[in-house]
Amino acid sequence: MLVAIVRPAALYRSATACCRVLLRIFGVRVRVGGELPASGTFIVMFNHTSFIDIFLVPLFMRGRYTGVMAEERMHHPLLEPLLRRFKVVPIVRDDQVRALAALQRAKDALAGGYHVVILPEGTRTTSGEMLPFKSGGFHMAVQTGAPILPVGISGAFAYKPKSRFRIAPGLVTIRIGAPIAPSEYDALGPAGLKERVRAEIGALSGAD
Repeated sequence: MLVAIVRPAALYRSATACCRVLLRIFGVRVRVGGELPASGTFIVMFNHTSFIDIFLVPLFMRGRYTGVMAEERMHHPLLEPLLRRFKVVPIVRDDQVRALAALQRAKDALAGGYHVVILPEGTRTTSGEMLPFKSGGFHMAVQTGAPILPVGISGAFAYKPKSRFRIAPGLVTIRIGAPIAPSEYDALGPAGLKERVRAEIGALSGAD
């Protein structure tokens, strides 16, 4: 398949271009506030509100990146080859052993110089308010010493929430926050880090 032979740099450029076109076809205008820092490798976390979230990622990422995704969502016939090419890590949420193995693969990606995108709610909100955050990504941050970059998405829920079939074309805003340095982790611990990131994403997305 073509996606399997595209060079990595071209793959990321193509993903950005394709997602821009696709979102325009969907009737989505995108505005990005802030930039991914030019140096360093990050665990990138943002709020999960719509099916279009996956298409927003290439619009604000740079360099090499991958992500963690629920295993059952990996098998779409059109998306699966691309997700595999991006080394997206499938996670089985109801199987702790396999979930831990998936997080180890994500750690290996970080060690290899990839940013890792995690949606800490684990699933899309049905109300527009953020769901409770899962703990796995925060334990990974503490264990690897990788900084967390909080990102807030607003407008995607209004465009197409999980509970509504109809779309409402409009503006989606992506706001990139300041990285949370690993030097803060010892004082916060995984639970405190989770609350800190939740507050940051809430402020950036307007969902706090």
